[in-house]
Order: sequence, then C-alpha cells, then structure tokens
Amino acid sequence: MTTRLTLGLALLAAFSAATMAACGGGGEACSTCEMGLGGTPGTGGSISGLAGRGGSSAGVAGSAVGVGGSAAGASGTTGASGRGGTVGSGGTSGAAGTVGTGGTSGTVGTGGTSGTVGTGGTSGTVGTGGTSGTVGTGGTSGTVGTGGTSGTVGTGGTSGTVGTGGSAGTSGGRGGTVGTGGSAGSAGTGGSAGTGGSAGTGMAGTIGTGMVVWYKLDEASGTAAADSSGNARNGAVTVAGTGTGTFSTTHMVGTHALNLAGSSNANGAYVVVPASLNAMGATTAVTIACWVNITTDRGWARVWDFNNSSTTGYMFLTTFQQQATPNSVRFAITQTNNGAEQVISSTGQLTTGAWHHIVVVLDVGATYTGTLYIDGAVAGTNTAMTLRPSTIGNTANNWIGRSAFAADPYFAGLVDDFRVYNRALTAAEITMLYAVR
Repeated sequence: MTTRLTLGLALLAAFSAATMAACGGGGEACSTCEMGLGGTPGTGGSISGLAGRGGSSAGVAGSAVGVGGSAAGASGTTGASGRGGTVGSGGTSGAAGTVGTGGTSGTVGTGGTSGTVGTGGTSGTVGTGGTSGTVGTGGTSGTVGTGGTSGTVGTGGTSGTVGTGGSAGTSGGRGGTVGTGGSAGSAGTGGSAGTGGSAGTGMAGTIGTGMVVWYKLDEASGTAAADSSGNARNGAVTVAGTGTGTFSTTHMVGTHALNLAGSSNANGAYVVVPASLNAMGATTAVTIACWVNITTDRGWARVWDFNNSSTTGYMFLTTFQQQATPNSVRFAITQTNNGAEQVISSTGQLTTGAWHHIVVVLDVGATYTGTLYIDGAVAGTNTAMTLRPSTIGNTANNWIGRSAFAADPYFAGLVDDFRVYNRALTAAEITMLYAVR
C-alpha cells in the first residue's frame, strides 16, 4: 500500500511539473489557461485546473488521485472531470496526504460594452407652397364686368428625404465601436409661385347702368370719339385756330386719353357732343364724371359746357374760377346769365401735371343737394339747388373743352373716361368709379 501511494504521488508531482513548465512557471498566462482575453491561471501550488479551458487539467489530476485512493481504501470514487471537478475523497484508510485544493479559477474577461446605435438623420423640412396668384382687377369695358380669373396656386415644395439611420456598434470584446450617425435628410424644394389673375373686362358693380354717353377716348388717332354707352352718340374732335386735339398714350383709364392743347380763347380744340342732356334723357337727376390732367390752368377754362348761349342758359364745369381765392373748381347752372347762377365750389385749386377725377351729381327733388366730388371724396355741396338740365332745355351747344363765353380760353390738358348718367350716383358708386383704371 505504501508503495502504491508513493507511486501515485510521484506521478502527480511529475504532471504538475510538466504543466507549470508549459505556462512559463509562476502565474504567467498561456493559451491553455486563459478565458476570453483576461483569465488568470491557477496558482502554482494547486493541482486543480483553471476555469474555462484549464478545467480539463483539473479533471486529469482528479483521476490520478482517485486511483491512489482505491489502493488505500475501499472503493474510493474517482473524481469527476470537468472545469474544476472536485477531487474524489480518498478511501477511509490511510495516511494519504490531503489533496491540495484546486487553484482558483481565472476570472472571466468582462465583455466590451455594446456600441451605441447611431441616431437617425433628421428629416428634411417640407418646402413651403407657392403663394397664390393675385386676382385680376376688374376692367373697364362692358356693362357688367366679369371679374378677373384667379391666379393659379403655386405647387407645394417636395418633402426632404429622411436621413439614413446610423449603424449599430459591435458588442463584446474590448468595447464595441460606436455606431456612426445617420446622414441628414435633404431639404424640400420650395413651391413655385402662382400666376397672376387675368384682368376683368367690365365695370365694377352697378356703375354701368344709366349711362347716356361714354367716351373712353381710347382711340389711337382720328377725330372721332366713340360712344361706348351703346347709344351711338359719337363725339367729334374739333380744332380752333392753331390749336390741336390728339389722342395720347398718356392716360388714366384704358389705353389712351384726349390731349386738348388750348393756348388762348382763339386757339384750342374741343369735342362736340351730338345731343343735349335733355335729348339724351338726363333731364332731372344727372351725374357727369371724367378724369383731367391739367397742362396749364387758365381762368374760366371749361372742362365741359352745355349751353344755349352765355345769356340764355348754361351749365358748366371749370377747374379755375376767378371770382375768389383760391382759384378752385366750380360747377354752375343758370337759366339766364352769370348773375343768376347756382354754384358748387371746392375749397382748393387742383395741381397741374397730375390726374384728378371730377364728378358733379345733381339729385332729385324740388330743392335738392348738389355735390361736387374730387378724387373720390366730397369737395363741395349746395343744399339749396333748384335748377337742373330740364330747366335750361335742349341746349344747342354741348362741348368738352370749350366755354359759352367767347373771352374764356380753351382747356389745356388731357381728358379721359368722360361719362354722363341719367341718375344721381351714390357716394359708394362714386368711390367705385374712382377706382376704375
């Protein structure tokens, strides 16, 4: 028995020495003993194998001791092999030395932390939609104007593409690499602007009704002023002396205006209207409107004058009355002469070289209010008016740009969009009329 125990111990010592020689002695790590990247070998004094791959060595050592145990005792069990199997207990006999405790298992290398997943790129912003085209403004032709067509709405911008997600970091080992961030989405393209609406062809609201004569004065040349009211009352451009009357592209409404180049009471030009206000049906209530651009403002020069003579009844509009300062705009009507005139005057003189809209409105009633409008606003009133077109009858002379008084100069300036209505336009309609361009 002693001989067998001695032989077992010798074999165990020889195996341990061989194992230590393979590891380089002491505690140096080797491929047999390591786990992962950082397992430490068992201590030199222990026979048990390391955890992980070194466990097989411990199993062999356990087997050798088991053999020794069976020689000494009764049926000692062989130690189970494995990573660090426990050595079978020796037989009850004997003086066998206690088996050395197994070396401590190497610690398992800690896994690297997982890389963080890259954040997805931000989505591109959606392009803003194009602005809507502006609605075309109403034109000036026709009795009831059709509105301009609406501009088309601009197309919406395309959405930006979504950024690609970052790749996930690898885990384990010495530490996973951090995932790269996703690329940013491209920005959406802006929407295209809507196209502008086309211009309308008619007049605003109700201001087309009740016209008895309408001279647009949009002719390019010639001596005829076409009546656009539908009543065929065309006017005739007439010259006096060395004066001229020509159509000009300098205008306020439409495409042209009539330039009356008066310079004195002998030289100028004017338009002959073929019928009196009475004959045209504007007998009681009446509205007369036009645009003027004064070149030279001379005293008592007429914008228009419907008369029998300077002593037997007339009604006129001048931009320059000379009876009082300032030399303001005045409307006058009389059955006889200037001593019996009923007048409406503004409070200020018009500027030259600029367009002004002048309207005279005579209302209904035995005694009524006459109103003078300049540039869309009330410029003067007379609340005690009694005379009207029917009072002075069918006037023989119906002129634009000429006076019934032989001493008065011809008008010097541009006239555009001349209208006569057989009714009194309201203040709201005057505002709409002033807005027509």
